[in-house]
Amino acid sequence: MSWCILVNTTPKYMPYAEVQIACIRRYAPGLDETPIFIATEMRPKSGSHLERILKFKNTFHIFLQEEESGFLESRLAGVGYLPENFEYVLPLQEDFWLDRIPDYTKLSEAVHILETDIRVQSIRLMPSPGPHQNDETYRGAWKILGKNDPYKFTYQATMWRVDAYRGFLEQILKSASRGFHSSGLPSDNWSKYCIRVNVAENLDGQALFSDLCMGPNKLHLSIERSHPKPNAVFLAPWPYRPTAVVQGSLEPWAKEFAKREGFNLE
Repeated sequence: MSWCILVNTTPKYMPYAEVQIACIRRYAPGLDETPIFIATEMRPKSGSHLERILKFKNTFHIFLQEEESGFLESRLAGVGYLPENFEYVLPLQEDFWLDRIPDYTKLSEAVHILETDIRVQSIRLMPSPGPHQNDETYRGAWKILGKNDPYKFTYQATMWRVDAYRGFLEQILKSASRGFHSSGLPSDNWSKYCIRVNVAENLDGQALFSDLCMGPNKLHLSIERSHPKPNAVFLAPWPYRPTAVVQGSLEPWAKEFAKREGFNLE
């Protein structure tokens, strides 16, 4: 097994991670042998959401120290603690909820591309946003992200080379630290700053990604969007509605989703 799934979460959002991982194991039985790692500063206390999560098949805990629990730090630490035998990783936010089967064929294609073309650094499995209609075709339904794409990096479901993902997170953490120190904000506002400014997906983050992570030998692909309507997301290789949490609150549709799947998040 050359790839795994990585979920970063916090105590506040652990109930949402339980819904997510339960539904991956429920609706994607073809991925039962694909390990899921959940990175968090929590410990699996008796009766907790985390304890229940770790009972799912091939699901493992990455314990983060308090200093590793920030928005960016947790992502960097999580990928850094993955076992070395995993070359590729699918990082998922805990509010990317499946309720249908992923496209196993397209997932296998993505892994095959990474295994056979060292130029390819990441493959976006959820075309929300992108790719631009004028992007160059790589092969079949896969396009090469380029100058036409305002979002060259996104947290939406994307399969990465572990080293490439970790390298970008290291650079964005350094850049965000510089911006935060020049902002004059108190130190305890750091994690909120990273979320509010959206340091990886904002204009500065996109420029940094373009400068450091893209080029002829650093390709980033995306599946082509099947059509422009919102429900096109359900035809993506990793099909979910982006996203269950908006500005820190669970969307009404997500509450209904969770209830339907047997979880009470009220």
